[in-house]
Amino acid sequence: MPESLQKLYIQVAVALPISGTFTYTVTGELVGKVAVGKRALVPFSGRKVTAYILRIIPPEKREGLKNIITVIDTYPLFPPHMVEFFEWLSNYYLYPIGLVIKGALPTGLNVRIPDGEKMPSKGWLDRVGLFKMVFITLKKGAIVDRSLFDRRRSPRNEDEFLEMMSKKKEVSLREIKTTFTNGAYLVDKWIKRGFLKRAHRPVVRDIADEALFISYKPPPLNSKQKEVVEKISEKLRDNAFFTYLLHGITDSGKTEVYYHAVKSAKELGRQSIIMVPEIALTVSMASLFKARFQDRVAILHSALSKRERYDQWIRIANGDADVIIGARSALFAPLSRLGLIIVDEEHDLSYKQEEKFRYQARDAAIVRAKLSAGLVILGSGTPSIQSYQNAAIGKYGFLAMPKRILRRELPDIQVIDMAKFERSPAAQDESIMSPPLKEAIQENLAQKKQTILFLNRRGFSSLYLCRFCGEAIKCPNCEVSLTYHKYGGNLLCHYCGFSIKPPNRCPACNGKELRPFGFGTQRVVEVLGDLFPEARVERMDRDTMRHKGQVQQVLKRFMQHETDILVGTQMVTKGHDFPNVTLVGVISADLSLNYPDFRAGEVTFQLLSQVAGRTGRGNVPGKVIIQTFNPSHYAISATKDHDYTKFFSQEIALRRQVNYPPFSLIATVRFLGNSKTKTEKIAHHIGV
Repeated sequence: MPESLQKLYIQVAVALPISGTFTYTVTGELVGKVAVGKRALVPFSGRKVTAYILRIIPPEKREGLKNIITVIDTYPLFPPHMVEFFEWLSNYYLYPIGLVIKGALPTGLNVRIPDGEKMPSKGWLDRVGLFKMVFITLKKGAIVDRSLFDRRRSPRNEDEFLEMMSKKKEVSLREIKTTFTNGAYLVDKWIKRGFLKRAHRPVVRDIADEALFISYKPPPLNSKQKEVVEKISEKLRDNAFFTYLLHGITDSGKTEVYYHAVKSAKELGRQSIIMVPEIALTVSMASLFKARFQDRVAILHSALSKRERYDQWIRIANGDADVIIGARSALFAPLSRLGLIIVDEEHDLSYKQEEKFRYQARDAAIVRAKLSAGLVILGSGTPSIQSYQNAAIGKYGFLAMPKRILRRELPDIQVIDMAKFERSPAAQDESIMSPPLKEAIQENLAQKKQTILFLNRRGFSSLYLCRFCGEAIKCPNCEVSLTYHKYGGNLLCHYCGFSIKPPNRCPACNGKELRPFGFGTQRVVEVLGDLFPEARVERMDRDTMRHKGQVQQVLKRFMQHETDILVGTQMVTKGHDFPNVTLVGVISADLSLNYPDFRAGEVTFQLLSQVAGRTGRGNVPGKVIIQTFNPSHYAISATKDHDYTKFFSQEIALRRQVNYPPFSLIATVRFLGNSKTKTEKIAHHIGV
């Protein structure tokens, strides 16, 4: 073998909190095993660590480089073109590239070798690095002669064991151990005699069918849907990068547009990623697409077990899936022919990863599509201010679907001024449920219709609110609500650090009724139990939906009319289609309206519009009741009028006035240290 083929060099990223990449030497038989996208085990600072191969460097004279220890994978875990995407993520979000890749790959793959231990055998690496099932097979040409063993001394069940092995091409070790109590002994015995052999086979299981009871026959596309689909198909045929903002109101038929877009991409030989903001939404979306694309659909999200996520990953890497559906992590699917990325509910804040690698999946999706010469569709009934502004200035293409399908009417929205009931003798009882909302629920129950009650608990008991005028105490510098901190008893601005003691009187109306405001879904359920003891009530929030499958079970019972009233947080606002829901109640719009964030108005409009869209999807018009202390706020009035343009024009003017995004960029810088005093000093020094 020529010397140039006996040695080469690779650039790797180690799975450690260290920036940059490193170069290693590859020699001997490992030269033929390295490939971009595989993992290698490398020596690093006296340890053996996992590294991801990013590039193979042409042979040239290099000195002082260490050799890799081994190549872990038989096949690459991601295609070479994803390296550029990982590098962009690392550079833009200032996060080590090795940890970017580690977070993108299925969990459970990293090889950990305790310091000082010898290198494990290849078989050990297979068991740790790859999930494989052991099969026992009869060696080719082997004939089991019953006279080879003494029946008087043979273990029990050996006749049945040999009968099984003679009839089957191969049998899993698990099946043998389940069938025979002495299965492990029998296998070892007949392997030693040379009649059987042990082999590893990769077993890729599809995810158990979690389909949501969906038996939905979509209506033919209306004229607006056809127009939108044709424009999308035309862009797909261009085979070039482009971004569309699809502004389709709730129940306008966006999902059918998504289906036809994916279908067009598939016909062109391209693969698609569909991203949804909540893991719970993957079930209903996957059900619709599996009904049409069968086993060409894969699911990726963090709630899958390690085994399930690994299996889905391998299916995708092997080219066995054309449509990938999931939450943020679906963005990293190892597709080699990516042509379309759909970001459903693109406005949703859940697309921002808030732990460890803090990235914005919507923005990253646009970059990945650009690197793949693909098309991006950002879909929403209430687009983010940033995306709508990008469409307004021509950075994105714009598609509109302003009407509901089947000519369904938009729900009637009634806004209740809760300040009126705070002043009444029954204020304590009516602070959660106003008389109009109680009456509407009672009427809905009598008509055998269903109700959704929404409560956004963000800001729970950290909001100081005037019970007369509805105003929250705001920062004079930043125009965001101050947050109450029990420790120290101060109201604090999380943007500029402004701090004051809670005032005795409201700065807006001079009222004396200033106090913390907030309650949770559990309290709402208790009140419903007292008011409507005959009603079947369920609660859906992150506190009650901790285990796998719980969300699906609650939604299934609701769809099958086994629940009358569903109480929930943001989980109930998105993407669900319940034809029998004719009433939506918003317990308090103020919890999001006064959240200490410059996007509070935007988030409030989006949440209210989205939850309002859950009603009136059947043959009966829907009704929405919004309870608030701020009925005149522009986000509330725009929601009542179903007018996104009205909301956007006021919100963008305020953003421009105070130079908030999209007219600027805001970043969070966190300081961590063992000493509070030193950490505060350094943070203050850098922040000045």
